[in-house]
Amino acid sequence: MSRKSKIILFAVGIAIFTYLVLDFGLNNVLINLRKTGWYFIPVIGIWAFVYLFNAFSWRLIIGNSTKKIPFYKIVSITISGFAINYITPSIAIGGEPYRIAELKETLGTSKAVSVTLLYTMIHILSSFVFWMLVIVLALVLLTLTSVTKISLIITLIVFSGFVYFFITRHKKGVVKSLLKIFLKIPFIKKIASPLSGKADSLQNIDDQITELYLKRKRDFYLALSWEILARIVSSLENLFILKAIGVDITFSEALFISAVSSFVINLFFFMPLELGSREGGLALVLGSIKMTSSLGIYLGLVNRIRELFWILIGLILIALSGKKINNNLTAEINYDKKYII
Repeated sequence: MSRKSKIILFAVGIAIFTYLVLDFGLNNVLINLRKTGWYFIPVIGIWAFVYLFNAFSWRLIIGNSTKKIPFYKIVSITISGFAINYITPSIAIGGEPYRIAELKETLGTSKAVSVTLLYTMIHILSSFVFWMLVIVLALVLLTLTSVTKISLIITLIVFSGFVYFFITRHKKGVVKSLLKIFLKIPFIKKIASPLSGKADSLQNIDDQITELYLKRKRDFYLALSWEILARIVSSLENLFILKAIGVDITFSEALFISAVSSFVINLFFFMPLELGSREGGLALVLGSIKMTSSLGIYLGLVNRIRELFWILIGLILIALSGKKINNNLTAEINYDKKYII
């Protein structure tokens, strides 16, 4: 990504960040920080480990090409990518083009696209595996109503089917299959149609996707494990936040809160900046385990303050990386032109 592009991206990001802070209200930020107290330090610190585990996962997916990319850069792109995802008005996909742009100078466009797409796929898969693990844990350890138990069992069966389908498709490649689907959707067809003439490039990306599962299964499952571990560790956030105001909560309950709320957020992925979906999901899950639903508002507010902090870190990393760009770098890289879409 060029220095000019990074400056523009940083400026836009700062503008959105400022809007979020002002819209949230400086008083709200200060009140909730005081209420959370010193617990806010581990709440922030937990996510340093979450992003580190995400970066470990992505490094495994990139494979031997990581010799060309320092690990600190993978961590930096990971944090910045998630920051951009959050400030994207809806769908949270803005970070993927940024990841590709950052990697393509070193890996080439085809490889950059495939490893970014692969990471996104495994990130999504880890959500379903995490939800399934938490459902089993909740059924065994938590006191739930009969209706909640039946709902969780049905959900577990549905998620199991999705995971099976996902891994099956992973063996065969997904890019060309997705293109066929997009070409049948009226609004997306116009955007996707130019790619129909890039069969060789798309096949190459698909080959790299299937190669991870068929020839590097160990890396595939290790990458998935790092992602699941990241989700488990992130659940500590809810535990610390509620402990800060004297709520008696177990780690299994914190896991359940994290799993259900994240599922609701993903269910309403089209909501700009997760407005309403986060708080609604938290209120729903807290009520299901017989806690005060209104605590969901407090949890959501502290979650957003933590996100604002890491968004700022991500934007700063984008700005810093822009200062280190070598203008002659692209001239030294020998691109394989047939792979460029």
